[in-house]
Amino acid sequence: MSNSVMRAAAFAVASLTLILTTPSYAATVDDVLNRAHTALGGAALERVSALYERGTITITGVTGTFEQWSDTKTNRFAQYLNAGIFSGGNGFDGTDAWNQDASGFVWVDGGQAGRYGAIEASYLNNGDFLQPARRGAVTLMPRQTDKGITYDIVQATPPGGLPLTIWIDSTTHLPARVVSTIGIQTSTTTLSDYRSVEGAQIPYHQRQVTDTGNEFDSQTTSAQANPPDIAAHLNKPASQVNDASIEGGRTVVPIDLIDNHVYLSVMLNGKGPYRFAFDTGGSNLVDTSVAQTLGLSQSGAMQGGGVGNKTETISFAKIASLGIGSATLKDQYFAILPVRAGFSVAGGAPLDGLIGFEVLSRFTTTFDYAGKKLTLAMPGTNAPAPGADIIPFVFNNTIPQIPCQLDAVSANCSVDTGSRVAISVLTKFSTDHPSVVPSDASAVGVNGFGIGGPALGRVGRLASLQIGNTTLTNVIADFSAQNKGYFANPFIAGNIGGGVWRRFTVVFDYAKQTMALTPNADFSAAQPQDRSGLFLIEQAGVPVVLDARPNTPGAQAGLARGDAITTINKASTAGMDLQQI
Repeated sequence: MSNSVMRAAAFAVASLTLILTTPSYAATVDDVLNRAHTALGGAALERVSALYERGTITITGVTGTFEQWSDTKTNRFAQYLNAGIFSGGNGFDGTDAWNQDASGFVWVDGGQAGRYGAIEASYLNNGDFLQPARRGAVTLMPRQTDKGITYDIVQATPPGGLPLTIWIDSTTHLPARVVSTIGIQTSTTTLSDYRSVEGAQIPYHQRQVTDTGNEFDSQTTSAQANPPDIAAHLNKPASQVNDASIEGGRTVVPIDLIDNHVYLSVMLNGKGPYRFAFDTGGSNLVDTSVAQTLGLSQSGAMQGGGVGNKTETISFAKIASLGIGSATLKDQYFAILPVRAGFSVAGGAPLDGLIGFEVLSRFTTTFDYAGKKLTLAMPGTNAPAPGADIIPFVFNNTIPQIPCQLDAVSANCSVDTGSRVAISVLTKFSTDHPSVVPSDASAVGVNGFGIGGPALGRVGRLASLQIGNTTLTNVIADFSAQNKGYFANPFIAGNIGGGVWRRFTVVFDYAKQTMALTPNADFSAAQPQDRSGLFLIEQAGVPVVLDARPNTPGAQAGLARGDAITTINKASTAGMDLQQI
């Protein structure tokens, strides 16, 4: 989550070098862009081969400062933020798109969204759309007038990137707005307060708003053309993380496996224990009431999304210590939202928060599903079992992404211990490959519940799923029908969850970017499947029907959304959890 915000923030402070000119009308895309190039200062623009900027930034209410270096000839750039939870950096070093979190941990983003974001940032930083040799495909769209200002609209597609729309003021010929869609997020950035830097003009003020309502505002306070030490700042930095330790170098803690979710106990600021889920698809989250009990100082107001259509307001706070067995992480940022009112109502067990990327990136982590235990070890000290299938992964933002095959169709899948199902096949992949959806798949209904509310889809059997050297057949799968939220992501085929991972002992080594799979005693066991067609949540201790999927036993029995289930076979449901029901 934090990385996706930083990518948006990086784009928000990207610079376009332009200067004021006189009103004119252009009939072709070349006319529009040539006038913009002339307005830049022409030769003056060409003399700017690198740019350094610094200034202030506000990200969803969290304030701080930024520094950015851009090499306009090689497309390399690096930016660093000092802004609470959003502190860190990101950039492109000529080979990799990289990210750095607030702790100093650095990783390469190998997901498509990350690469597209880096390509776009470089393209805009350097004004490549003004250079015929670097502009890619450009098309002049119909003029538009907004609030009395007429704009020439250029749709530009960077080489290797995605289309974006540049709004150029038809009077000043200065870019005033950029609209971009990468994956499931659309951003609109406005550019203003142009000032001269060595004869070229850059917009000192930029404001970005996402389609979820998040705002990012940057104000450059100083800029320097062709700084002498630019090369030293453009390399990917090394990780410098010193916030994690384990007494004895290794700790083993018990876990509960509930509806294929991994639950464990943690300590926060020496208090607890609190009940958390361990989610490779997530980051540090803590329930609002727990944050209040701990007296945490909160900041920010971000709209965060998940599997559902909606967003939820998230604030942030720093927790001095996170304890898991004898492992300790110091000064960890947590997102704060009503976990108990969200995950807990559908998860079948009380839940106070989540841990994920921050813990996994500090340790080698072993999920022993059959043995009901979790092992954390310092990096390089907990090797997988001999003969384990070692699968390399890349980071898609902060989530592991591995090669996979769905019904022999090669694709990429995310690794999500926070999902209860075997695999969720994402909407676009199902649309592009309709043969993977079985003809007897169920009607659309609620398949899951998380941040953003319920996730809709169908249920059926995937003929085969290959991960590494393992091929599973006749896999019960969710086929997403979402057009918003994570399952609408166009860059991922499937989200592989606990219904698969519970068949293995899984060792994650984030430092080496590998996961190791060893089949366990449950590898060939049939997995139970709820055939009622009902999706239940808990409200005030009472199980309530959130959805009754059409043409299923639950719906045929007359149950409908909102019905409370008070007895089963004449026995009261009082005191039963959702798993027992």
